[in-house]
Amino acid sequence: MNDQLDSALATHFGHSHFRPLQREIVDSVLQGNPALAILPTGGGKSLTYQLPALLLDGLSIVISPLLSLIEDQTQELQKKGIPVERYDSTQSYDQKQNALKRIESGSVKLFYTSPESLVSPELLKRLKSQNIALVAIDEAHCISEWGHSFRPSYLFLPKIIRSLKPHSILALTATATKKTASDIRKLFRIKTAEQFQSSHFRENLHFKITPVSAETRNNALLESLQTKGRLPAIVYAMRQEDCERIASLLSDHGFNTRSYHAGLTNKSRVSIQDAFLQDKIDIVVATIAFGMGVDKPNIRSVIHYHLPKSPEGWMQESGRAGRDGASSLCQLLACGDDLVPLENFIYAKEIKPATLQRFLSSLSSQGNSVQISPYQTRIQYDFLVSTLDVLLAKLEVRGHLKFTGSEWRYIRAWPVAGKQVDLTTYPLKIQHALESIFSLGNRYDTFETESEFGIKPNKLWTILHELRDTGDIVYKPSGWLWNYKLLKPINEDLTKVLILDLSSQFKNGLHKVHAVEQIATSRQCIPSHLAKWFGEKLPQSCGHCSSCIKEKRPRKLPISNESILSDEQLERIKALLSQSNKRFQNEQQLTRFLCGIPSPYIRHYFLHQKKEFGMLSYLPYADVNAYAKAMVTGV
Repeated sequence: MNDQLDSALATHFGHSHFRPLQREIVDSVLQGNPALAILPTGGGKSLTYQLPALLLDGLSIVISPLLSLIEDQTQELQKKGIPVERYDSTQSYDQKQNALKRIESGSVKLFYTSPESLVSPELLKRLKSQNIALVAIDEAHCISEWGHSFRPSYLFLPKIIRSLKPHSILALTATATKKTASDIRKLFRIKTAEQFQSSHFRENLHFKITPVSAETRNNALLESLQTKGRLPAIVYAMRQEDCERIASLLSDHGFNTRSYHAGLTNKSRVSIQDAFLQDKIDIVVATIAFGMGVDKPNIRSVIHYHLPKSPEGWMQESGRAGRDGASSLCQLLACGDDLVPLENFIYAKEIKPATLQRFLSSLSSQGNSVQISPYQTRIQYDFLVSTLDVLLAKLEVRGHLKFTGSEWRYIRAWPVAGKQVDLTTYPLKIQHALESIFSLGNRYDTFETESEFGIKPNKLWTILHELRDTGDIVYKPSGWLWNYKLLKPINEDLTKVLILDLSSQFKNGLHKVHAVEQIATSRQCIPSHLAKWFGEKLPQSCGHCSSCIKEKRPRKLPISNESILSDEQLERIKALLSQSNKRFQNEQQLTRFLCGIPSPYIRHYFLHQKKEFGMLSYLPYADVNAYAKAMVTGV
């Protein structure tokens, strides 16, 4: 078997030897043992599922939330002549259909998809008809509520994967604490003996902590990047506006720099990423989304302009430096002012028990068939973006709800300019319906189709799809709805359990922020302290981090002078409340607004565009909340 693996490694990937633990993980997969691989960024995780996929009979599935990784790896495998396919939200309808046909034909060895796409009934039907050799779950820490980037879509994976009856299961992550690893093993039924974990320590990474004040932070950044051999670099910042500001600063000082964040179009993000990979850009200033799935081996510096929100994030982002093995810098510009906004973001996620109760009651009141408008629900209860998804996922996993499908309610449609649409092949009532919709010039409520024209909404949508696919019409749907079946009553005991779960997540988030602060102020070897967070004990200190070379740093992070709410600010907030037509209905909405934390409610009413948005972001959430409560309630 060893000779066969070495031969396959050389033939398909051009490597003469395995990296640490790769051979052991591949052996476990080939033997059909469910396994967990915890390998640091750059540790060669992808080979541990790509190589077995070529040696096993049947189709191997790779599930990843990183669409850039899916695209990059499918392209690379295609260049190697390996039969690979993908299915994700970036593809057109025709591309997805072609992918399904190729899967059905049995001509694909490796198939990439996302957790969200995997739940598609059409895709699952095709996959269940195949002999599934392996299912690999990338970024597996996302399944644990104790992980640093929990995703509700991962909660459905264990059940779906078991339904596919694969020969083997491989869960992969770069960072996992003992608790997170335990969750992954339990959910995917992996034995402790089948957990393979390499050291988080990499000799070539030089960790540096530079205590800075808000006033000295920019100079420290410039000094670091102006040092010879520090480029290419990634600078991580907390917010989109920070990315723009820092990128502008660096550009003004002669650096070839671009900012990267969710506020840019997908086309712009892809363009920036490609330019960075091709060394056309020296520095990318980005939020933490940048870098996942990006294979650039020669990054010489990763600098955290702001404190990371968790040790896992700190380690994972730093690990993107020096993947070629050359000496690289991992620097943290440690400022105590960052603690307040980091904590505020966590406090802002808190759901009041009364709000949760109202939401659950609204589900129960609909009877056996539950319909939710995700957009309107987020606005009505002011749930932050992922909160609704997490709550619904928990209700499904606990067996109270079952997702039955989704649909659009409204349609605005019109013929393509200069084209005469022939509707004579359709029955008369369908012709009347389509002509009416085309002539409206506004959106049409498809829930009225049956009463107005005697046509079921599903039939109308099928015809609209046909006309769009033939290039005869253009349409814009709106009013996205999710449909569920209520399987078990949503009672008071469930409410208590959910409140307890949310409270635990809240406390865990604060614990992670405070752990970052502790590591940043400790005299202990930085890599050793970070490794300790993951339950690893390094045999010796690294010898070259800020602590090991005895760089002086204070026991407390530098902070600006303690600030209070001024009389001028108080008058501005009062004026805002009097001018906003009672838009702020409770103190939580006003607190989020003043702390600069956008929520669905704030975005819906464009309140984030007001100049007062974030004006108290430097104050602790509890203090701002107290001010907000007094202003909204008059108490």
